[in-house]
Amino acid sequence: MSYSYYEVYTNAQRAFSGLGFPYGADEDAAYIISWLEAFNLEGIHLFSNVQKQIDGNFNGTLENSKLTNKINLEKRSSLMIGPGLIDLLNFHTLKKNEISIEILNCSDPLFLIPLLYRGIKKNIFSKIINQNKVYAVVGINEICINDDLKSNYCPNFHLSLSRKEFQISDKGESLNYNILNKNLSNGLSPNQSSWDEISDLAFRTYVPESEVSREKGAGGGDAND
Repeated sequence: MSYSYYEVYTNAQRAFSGLGFPYGADEDAAYIISWLEAFNLEGIHLFSNVQKQIDGNFNGTLENSKLTNKINLEKRSSLMIGPGLIDLLNFHTLKKNEISIEILNCSDPLFLIPLLYRGIKKNIFSKIINQNKVYAVVGINEICINDDLKSNYCPNFHLSLSRKEFQISDKGESLNYNILNKNLSNGLSPNQSSWDEISDLAFRTYVPESEVSREKGAGGGDAND
């Protein structure tokens, strides 16, 4: 089955709320998943793979709000800590024009890419490298992601952000914007079993039906009561 981008986003947002993500954090996480799904990067399936680890364990707090040369994410999911981290780095990039930090123990770096993509609106560009190997480059006209990063096989890396685009020749395969436009027009097709699992999580947010609501029917009776 296919679903609109809005349906995917809304279902994911409700699922994150059901997992205990606070208001705002659920929206950021849903954006990450929907963005990946729109680019055929299996956002919903990746969500289903990590949902048991994050269920009731939300922790998006950075130990130190000051910028340091090294940040240990302690294997916390980027669905939780990623938005705050990238907001912090964007803030310092706007002040300093360019920064570079070492990220350690990042369990799912692919979830950072949609957040880095949002920085383009502020003319903030980014790259992820380690030992001269390019994992990702995020620019205006193209986004390149290495297969290792797509598989979350790079927990330690250097993340650089700049007000100028990075000029890198060996940056791997680019995401296809034609796929994005096609999916937005025709609908997204997430893994169905993963979709059903996420839908069950979203169901947690629905208000249980009571005896009174059943007697009054949908809508809760007369609005003048």
